[in-house]
Amino acid sequence: MRRRRSVRAAAAALVLAAAALTSGCGVGPSGVEDGGEAPTGLAGGPTLYFVDAAGRLRPDTRDTGRLGTVLGAVQLLMADADPTAEGLHSEVPATSTRTVVEDAGEYVTIYLPVRGAEISAVGVDQIICTATAVIAASGRDVADVAISVRPTHGAVVTRPCPVIG
Repeated sequence: MRRRRSVRAAAAALVLAAAALTSGCGVGPSGVEDGGEAPTGLAGGPTLYFVDAAGRLRPDTRDTGRLGTVLGAVQLLMADADPTAEGLHSEVPATSTRTVVEDAGEYVTIYLPVRGAEISAVGVDQIICTATAVIAASGRDVADVAISVRPTHGAVVTRPCPVIG
């Protein structure tokens, strides 16, 4: 009795396997699709934002040979207060203390190693716009990302870059 069941089970499994192999899923073959032009070249470097004589934010690209990260761009901005373009200055206090950046996709929080009273609103915008530029250059939609700047003492600032987006 047992032998008949195992023979029947084996025969049923064989029939099912043959049916699965010979039946199609209903999708016909397709041709090769073109994916468009491939990206070429390297990113010149991150875009840092500085302030002109009229108090407006202006982009200043650093030639590092790669885009980098939000953390790297913000650290570069905070450590290098000298823009490459003439007539620009920084409202961000220079510091060698590490900045911390938490990038959670839809939320980016930048923890500044300075007190809120030490940085102007334009300086905060420099940081927000620098972070926004890296996010945009990496292909993310800046409209989907909230950027917050958190000084060591003072209010948290969450707002979009006034010149990008």
